[in-house]
Amino acid sequence: MKNIWKGMAALLAGAALLTACGDDSTEPDGHVPAIDVTTRKLAPDATGSNGESGTTRAYVGTVVTAEGFNLDQVGDVTFDGVSAEIVEQTIKTLKFKVPVLDLAQRDDSYRTDLLVLDRTGNIVFRYEYYVTVPVTDALASGYSPAEGTVGTVVTIEGRNLEQVTEIRFADRTILSDAFTEVVAGAEKSSVSFAVPAGNYAAGESEVAIAAVWGGVNEIDVTGEVLFRMQTPRVDPLQQPEGTNSLIGDEVTMTGEYLDLLSEIGWGDSELIVLEQTASMLKVKFPSSINPTDPVVATADIAAVYGEPAQRTVLAAAWRLDTTPQGPAKPVLKEMTAEDGKFYLGKKVTVKGENMASVEGFFVDGVAAELAGEPNDVQAEFIVPDGVTFTEASEVAVEVVYGGGTKVDFGTATVYPFYYYKDVMLGSGSSSVKNYPYPEYAWTNAFFLPDSGEVISTDTWVNEAVDAFARLSASNAAITSANTLNKASVTAEQYYGVQPYIFLSAASNGKLAFQNPANSASQLKTHRYEEGKTAVSSTFGTPIIFYNVLKEGATFDAVKAGEFTSMTEIEKVAGSSAPAFGTANQFVAGDVIAVQYVTYTKGAKPAADEDICKQGYMVVKEVTCGDAAAGTATDLNGHVKFDFYWSKTLNE
Repeated sequence: MKNIWKGMAALLAGAALLTACGDDSTEPDGHVPAIDVTTRKLAPDATGSNGESGTTRAYVGTVVTAEGFNLDQVGDVTFDGVSAEIVEQTIKTLKFKVPVLDLAQRDDSYRTDLLVLDRTGNIVFRYEYYVTVPVTDALASGYSPAEGTVGTVVTIEGRNLEQVTEIRFADRTILSDAFTEVVAGAEKSSVSFAVPAGNYAAGESEVAIAAVWGGVNEIDVTGEVLFRMQTPRVDPLQQPEGTNSLIGDEVTMTGEYLDLLSEIGWGDSELIVLEQTASMLKVKFPSSINPTDPVVATADIAAVYGEPAQRTVLAAAWRLDTTPQGPAKPVLKEMTAEDGKFYLGKKVTVKGENMASVEGFFVDGVAAELAGEPNDVQAEFIVPDGVTFTEASEVAVEVVYGGGTKVDFGTATVYPFYYYKDVMLGSGSSSVKNYPYPEYAWTNAFFLPDSGEVISTDTWVNEAVDAFARLSASNAAITSANTLNKASVTAEQYYGVQPYIFLSAASNGKLAFQNPANSASQLKTHRYEEGKTAVSSTFGTPIIFYNVLKEGATFDAVKAGEFTSMTEIEKVAGSSAPAFGTANQFVAGDVIAVQYVTYTKGAKPAADEDICKQGYMVVKEVTCGDAAAGTATDLNGHVKFDFYWSKTLNE
């Protein structure tokens, strides 16, 4: 209200002048300009109440329009004493630009004193007008983390940081092409960079960080909270004069940030790390070090840290008697299985000491194949599928070394089935007009549960995965839907065909998992020779059925990855081709039981003994279909699932 009253006072003063001249008209004469405050015709009206700026913003250069009387007689408009450019002026309209003001950039608007003056310099209008001077310069508000080493990614947060062209870290400069990430934004932005290699003090030191924008403008990023640079520091270590270390000896070092060290070695030989903390490092000379001539050799004990790797010498010119001490007994530290559990066929990484002497492993008495060549600190093996138990069991793990000597390596819980994570499968198309057949579907056409592979249609054809499906209809492996033609296919031939699973999209958009033996029209939804030629018009050989689970104990256990046996078959499969969609059989989040039928049965299973192998598919994602519509969409998408698959249950 105070703004209106100030303007009203000026208007009344003009009216008083007119009255004194004896003119009884309702408008001021042509010599006294007046702003019409009765309707507050000031646009934009960047005003507020209680000293706060309003929601409407005005900036330097904003054109402000005022309406009133005799405005052609206005001589000047000022904001805090700075004249504004008048861009248009008539009797009833006045337009002027907000001038450049000596105000710092900030979020909140500034309250300015807007004056309108007549040609003689008298104030005819005064108004509190708010002007915003936005932050357009780069501005840093903080950074994280506040500590690290070479390679640590540091993120500076603020606004307009996309303008930053270089970062100064201690005496190093990181140019913009080396930034790891830049997020632009006038309100919120960030710049990330990796701490560069440099000649930093050992232990902990403080480093200032600055950012440069506009080529010359420097921002102090760290302020009073400097970055704590961490560099490994080793207390002085020296061999006693006249002594040499032997193969198998241990060396203990102390210092700071020793937990950052990796690839610790003596010369070119890797040392076994027995214990490592921030303040202590204990290493051992392994038996794999080759003898030298003379047998006492000298080399630095060195390690690396950071990214890119920085080499640091822990002990210079360390003497070692390289005379072999015989095969050293392997010592276990830990065993870790691929995908977290000891599933059949998964790789297990064994870490410890003297692993270079490992000759093999046994799991529950079954020999396990080595994966790669063991080194001093690590050996790997494959969980053997020759185990005979059917329920997940805690069994003995043994290591063999030194020509057949066995050492107990404790126990591990082994799951007697296979597991494949994040399988991604494309869909065939029976109508390329409605649902075009893309390259993704052609290259990700068939899933083979026995090997966990997803193969292309060309591979399926060229490697004759199912040769019987390539025969003419009169010689087909399947005499009618879901029934094996035993006159044409022997048991050996049937089991010689790997089971396979695929998806198809029908001409009406139905997206479903297919049983190769279900229909003579399904296999040809996939094409080979770069997606041009339909695969086949005959039945596939493996007989596979599906059963969709949406709840229950088995559903919960499979979803959680906590089931322990494939022999407990809850129900024989009853759905031959589960379709996708909320109104159909399955959606993402469901579990689908997959049952591969024995040759003896040769048709839909009726009992547990009719199932040769069983699996569970946990559907995680569907990007090639619309669940609500229950139809295929873009066949460049996929169905992603985890898959569990049994060993042979019945033949």
